[in-house]
Amino acid sequence: MSSGAVAIQALVGGSVHAALGASNAVVAAILKGAPIVAVGSNTSRPGMVLWVQPEINQPDQLQGKTLAITRYGSTSDFVTRLILRKLGLEGKVEIRQFGGVVEADVGFRARQAEGRVASQAPGPQAKKLVDAAELGIPFSMNLLAVSNDFYKRAPKSVERILMSYIEGIAGLRTRKQQALEVLGKYMGRRGGTAEMHYEFVTKYLNAVPRIEPTAVDTILEMVGHSGPVQTKLFDNSIIERLAKEGFVDRLYKGGKP
Repeated sequence: MSSGAVAIQALVGGSVHAALGASNAVVAAILKGAPIVAVGSNTSRPGMVLWVQPEINQPDQLQGKTLAITRYGSTSDFVTRLILRKLGLEGKVEIRQFGGVVEADVGFRARQAEGRVASQAPGPQAKKLVDAAELGIPFSMNLLAVSNDFYKRAPKSVERILMSYIEGIAGLRTRKQQALEVLGKYMGRRGGTAEMHYEFVTKYLNAVPRIEPTAVDTILEMVGHSGPVQTKLFDNSIIERLAKEGFVDRLYKGGKP
């Protein structure tokens, strides 16, 4: 799917039972009454960078300029707005959607935008201006969400989905050569080297995909929600049990899951 927001739309619409998608889209959907719940998170900080064209040297030069995102409501949109708020540029920069990750990268390379917030450099000319992870903002980039009905009917299936995700991250971290081959095959359209994508995985993706309450608080603030939440946003119970039972530790010690 072209973006995290689209994945969550598919989940809410019933096309899929589970989806890893934009955290803000998950929270916003639940707040609006969507019968879904988050059961895992891939990060606890924003693993994205504000990349700019070579002539941009400082943040204030972006005033009146354009930043490329995939879609409104996506992770790239949300983190872009987080960075702009932190830099004091909120409302002073145009945010333009291009439709998908590849399309937004192409738009940046074609100089249709002066900046692009992404996990990887959107083009060979891209210059790193701000690393969002260094801004001290607790944030989950993507949440693994499931429909309430699916969780109720098939909790073991939800558990297996989480176990498979955890095993995948462990495999990336502990079998580097194989991981580089897989990343090279499936991330080729993004550009860059497999080593560059691997660096992102090992730097930002959590071994234990626990959802941190402070990260959810950041999302609630950005979507404009204040006051108590009347519905359940996330459930860490499966993750906590798997960690307690030693499932994650065994993966990194080379033992049987």
